[in-house]
Amino acid sequence: MSRTEYLSENVYVVLVYPKYQGNIGAVARSMWNSGLRHLIIIGNRPDDEAFARSMGGRFILENAEIYDNFHSIIPKFNVIAATSSTASSNEKHFRRLPMTPEKFWEEMSHQTGKIALVFGREDDGLRNEEIEKCNYFISIPGNPEYPVYNLSHAVAIILYVMFTRFNPPEDIEIAAIAPDHEDLMLKNVMEILRLTSYPDHKMRNTELLLRRLIARSRMSDREYFRIMGVIRRVKENLQGSLENESDNQRN
Repeated sequence: MSRTEYLSENVYVVLVYPKYQGNIGAVARSMWNSGLRHLIIIGNRPDDEAFARSMGGRFILENAEIYDNFHSIIPKFNVIAATSSTASSNEKHFRRLPMTPEKFWEEMSHQTGKIALVFGREDDGLRNEEIEKCNYFISIPGNPEYPVYNLSHAVAIILYVMFTRFNPPEDIEIAAIAPDHEDLMLKNVMEILRLTSYPDHKMRNTELLLRRLIARSRMSDREYFRIMGVIRRVKENLQGSLENESDNQRN
């Protein structure tokens, strides 16, 4: 598979509730400039203005996938990268710890599977609950006094870096774990934490942190099944201990 074919097949652009049709059309044009063809739009549909702005990318709008909510697309992807101008250097705010486009595409050179580049609303971007569903966070550096890029410009910048810097993995025999396997592993780990009386107020942030660590581990299916065996054994032993403790208290 050639580099262009790999990008066309595996990289998707996701627009979450875009407001302006001109931006939707300009995004389609930038996608075709970069060799991409898969566009997902949440909560809006392209109209005549979008088609007029799309130029050679018209077919991308004609074939765009339209969804009512962001959460329904999560199972489709191995890598889901949120993009935002609102970043943080404080590790306590790890939802928004930034990664430059260059660093992101460097890491993707070792990834397999489908990649979603997620862009938020023109006025206030992605919400925290949407960012929590993503396992990477990209922020484009800019003037600290005004770091906010227009939606279509942000897409164009990230796709330009992709096209000039990204070297897709070649001859990789080990495929990334399926998104539903990743979710099942995370679900079981969180159940173990609950069995150990892990504080409820820390659950949400811990789940997000683990989701990103699992995504960045580049785990193979074989590794997944072996680790899941360990996780299940720990979970069963904890459940057994708690049941015995409960029986002893009743007796």
